[in-house]
This record gives sequence, C-alpha cells and structure tokens, in this order.
Amino acid sequence: MKLLDAVFVYHLVGHERVAWHGRYHAHSCNEYEIHFFVNGDGTFLCGKSCSVITSGRLLTVSPLEFHSIIPDAKKRPVSYYALLFKLDETGNETDKLIASMLSKNRNVVNINNRLLRIQCEEITEMFNSGEPSLKISAEHLLISVLFRLFPIEANSPLLEQKEQPPTGKTRRTNHVQVTKALAIMQVNVCEALGVDEMARIVGISMGHFIRVFRREVKMSPHQYIMRLKIEGATGLLISTPQTIEEISEWFGFKNQFHFSRVFKKCTGLSPSQYRKTYVQTVDFARPRNERDKQNV
Repeated sequence: MKLLDAVFVYHLVGHERVAWHGRYHAHSCNEYEIHFFVNGDGTFLCGKSCSVITSGRLLTVSPLEFHSIIPDAKKRPVSYYALLFKLDETGNETDKLIASMLSKNRNVVNINNRLLRIQCEEITEMFNSGEPSLKISAEHLLISVLFRLFPIEANSPLLEQKEQPPTGKTRRTNHVQVTKALAIMQVNVCEALGVDEMARIVGISMGHFIRVFRREVKMSPHQYIMRLKIEGATGLLISTPQTIEEISEWFGFKNQFHFSRVFKKCTGLSPSQYRKTYVQTVDFARPRNERDKQNV
C-alpha cells in the first residue's frame, strides 16, 4: 500500500465555499479512497449509487469511480476525513486481501466510534508531517484500520499460502490496452475523439476494445469520456467566470442543453446549482487592479 493523500475537510458548506476533495472526480487505476464523515448532512454520489451523509458513516470509492459530495445548504455543514491510497494487486498479498475486502464490502458502514476518528486524525497528521518514517507508520495504521473494519472471511482462498498462478498473457495485454486508452482520453478530453479511433490507436477492433474496456472499468468508453468531460467542467465552473455555454463548447458538447442534461445525470445538480454549491470566493466582477488596491 502507498498512502497518496490524507486530509480533514472541516465544515464543507453549500453555497459558501469550495472543497477540492468534494468536487466531482475519479481516481486512477488501483487507487482507492475512504471517506469517514464526522458530522454534517448531505449526499454522497458514487457511480450510479447515492448515499445519505450522516455522522459516523464510512464510504469507500474504487478505482475510476466518479464521485462527489453535495452538502445540504439548509442543514449542518459536512466535516470528514478522506484517505486516498494505491494498492499493488499484482504482487503484494496484503494489498490483494485489502482489494478483495473492499470489493466485497460495497455497502455503507456505520461507525459511531470515537476511536476511528482518533485513528483517522493520527493517519492524517503522520502523513502530512513530512517525516518519511511517520508516513510509513500512517500506511501501517491504515492497513490495521481496514482489516478491523472489513474482516475477511476465514475460508477465503486469498488466505491460503499457495502460490498463485501467473496472470494470463491475454489479460495483461488487455489491461495495458485499457490503461493506454485511459491516458489518451485524459489528454484528449476536449476533443471529439470517437471510440473507433481510440480502438485504432490501441491496436484492436472496436468491438473487442469496448468489451475489454467495460470489463476493466465497469462502464463503456463513451460513458467514461463523458464523465471525464464533466469532471473537467466542474473545475471550470468553480474556478473561472466562464459561462455555462462557453464551458459546454469547450468540452465539445452539441449544445448547452445536452451539456446540462449530462452534467445533472452525473453530478445530481445542474451546472448553475453546482456553481452555487461549490463557489470559490473570488470576485470576478471587478477589475483585477481594483481588487489589488483594496488588498494594499
């Protein structure tokens, strides 16, 4: 396991400020994230599922799953820990066990436990300490926490000390092709890159490409590229004064109506609602020189 990020987001409030970790986004291959909500009210969107945020609730996110946190503007602000980590599922037995546990425990876990909050705080502090030894300690503590939260079945074949058969050549090839396609999509998110062209670039037929992509990513190539576009659009909505129409054109949507329909399907909010919920406190209305004068 490699711990990539550990943060505590305090009082994420609708209509007041943006929290970068709460935006609509997905993580890379082999990257998992857990969210432990200390308090607050809101909604957690992950893929096609929607969960209510309550105190003591822990939610997991698998690789490539698009997710976001929508705080309820009329209720208590949301405070939570977010721990992002990467697993090596090819050679590390502990990481294989953790990946198996997380894949089989997709349901919400309710943890009204003060000890878990203390442990999340310890992990966050050690990770952000700047000390390499403490970062390693944070990773080991997180492993311990995960094994207590998601106990693996005693008869699981993963616990048997047997040499695992090597992964087939075909499966490795498919994984490499999908990984290459994901990188191409990321770079060309603003372009009108068709599925047939992506299949040609990675060197396989379109039908085979769609099948292996869906098997690896759990969605079609078209669905994934649409979610990448929406992820990019959320960043522009909360950090620039660009209009919704301009953002729609920037990411190659047919029109603003089509963009708004896809945006709401992915995030649960219209583009204008999203901008109000995750607005960044920057005054775009006045010229920059006037803002600078006020700050002198």
